[in-house]
Amino acid sequence: MNISSTMRSTMRSHLVIATLLLAPVLAGSSIAKADSSDIANSLPAQIPEILTGGSWNNGTVGGVYRAVVVMSKAQEQKTNLSEKSQNISSPSSKNKPVTERKAEVFIQWISHENGKANAKIVKTVSIREFNEKQLRHAFLAMDTLIDNEMTLLVTSYDEGSDKDISISVKATTPGKYETSNGAQ
Repeated sequence: MNISSTMRSTMRSHLVIATLLLAPVLAGSSIAKADSSDIANSLPAQIPEILTGGSWNNGTVGGVYRAVVVMSKAQEQKTNLSEKSQNISSPSSKNKPVTERKAEVFIQWISHENGKANAKIVKTVSIREFNEKQLRHAFLAMDTLIDNEMTLLVTSYDEGSDKDISISVKATTPGKYETSNGAQ
């Protein structure tokens, strides 16, 4: 895979994500008129998990946190020629995982105007520390005991290393989060 195809793949992923995240905003007036089952049915199947909770306040704007898992196509893994020939001739190559899809995790800050049903996505961030691992699954648990702070535990299984993976993410004001690996 060369750089231009990687860039095209990345751009496609970002366009899909942007479309998924902007659809409720663009269809805001129709959502207000839709019943709750229509709204639930409008969620794409590529979103297997959503958690919402806690509260944040940034001056005059406040709202809730939301964590979203989005399934997307994984980028091809690069292997060198000797690995390819070894995989072809090795009977154990059947045990090596082939990742066709990956789970990506995003945190959103959603604002609610007082007394109104309409909500607005203020900020969306990709949890890069997890998403770069290109794992097939992501499972979420959220802790929101403190105002202006949400802790998200993202867990998965890395088939390549045969290990469970978990990353703790602490989100505060819109766009700000830190993981056990450092602040963003």
